[in-house]
Amino acid sequence: MCSSQCFRARLLHHSHMKHLTRFIPMLLLGFALLNSHIPATATALADTVAQEAPAKKDWWTIGAEVANNSSFFGRNTARRYPYAAATLTYLHRSGLWASATSYKLFDTAGYVDETDLSVGYSFKIRDLVEANISYAHFIFGENTPLVKAVTSNALSARGALDWGILYTGLTTSYIFGENHDVFAVLENSRFIPLNPLWDGKHVIGIDPKVSITAGTQHFYETHTTTTQNKDSVLPGSGTPGSGGPLSGTPIGGIFDPSGSGKDNSKPGSGNGGTTTTTTTEEVSRFNILNYELKLPVVIYLGNFELEPAYRYAIPVNQTEGDASEAQSFYSFNISYTF
Repeated sequence: MCSSQCFRARLLHHSHMKHLTRFIPMLLLGFALLNSHIPATATALADTVAQEAPAKKDWWTIGAEVANNSSFFGRNTARRYPYAAATLTYLHRSGLWASATSYKLFDTAGYVDETDLSVGYSFKIRDLVEANISYAHFIFGENTPLVKAVTSNALSARGALDWGILYTGLTTSYIFGENHDVFAVLENSRFIPLNPLWDGKHVIGIDPKVSITAGTQHFYETHTTTTQNKDSVLPGSGTPGSGGPLSGTPIGGIFDPSGSGKDNSKPGSGNGGTTTTTTTEEVSRFNILNYELKLPVVIYLGNFELEPAYRYAIPVNQTEGDASEAQSFYSFNISYTF
């Protein structure tokens, strides 16, 4: 059986590595970039791992995830878009990290619908205060059904405090390209180990999280296009309106939340006989966009981490024509760190 010191080291390793590997694809938050999941400091991770491997200076993580649907900062589509994703992450003891994540929507003909490239730096401000800054660039496959992004870059900054009762994180993200948006994600979580209940040697626990997302919605005004245009550009795709592949991620492939193909780029104008009026004031206003509850089960088996998760999202303050609705999301993530 794992000793108390061994268990504590594994628990700390879970806390820090989990937040990092979740942050990189979501940035967010924004993950909340962005499922996203968010990092703690690489310094804390290095200190923990150093107890067992004093000479180790860096770590690699290979991960894979599948989910039953996709969303973008609380906005989802009328049609479900399940996806699979693969991630490769490098973390240096100094706190510098880099990551590449590729997404494949199940209903598309291409092999890769989107690839996100991210770099960042994680560091500790005080013993219980952690921070991360990062940049990400988003690349899309030629035949992806995702509407081509007006924003393809993201800058994010995150601070987190472990104050005993809860682990609280605040992430701010600036998404830019042809247009721009700002987002903030406030989340509270606490990892609760369960294996001590039966003296288990492997770390098993739940990591419930409650989060609130706020931001602007220029992406909604500029990303929509008609179903006819999308079908003509991507013949045979059969996927009018599509969701970004990672929940909470500030991705470049902004989707049509309503799945209607409405053109909101100019208020009162549209194609295909359909119009939706969205004012500049509406999309520029910084509003709460989403409330979310997530309940993952975390299982550590040596260097492997398994995480089945349930998430319930409640979008609010939608602009006109936004068909996003409260719904459940299911996902499964597996990763290997070495």
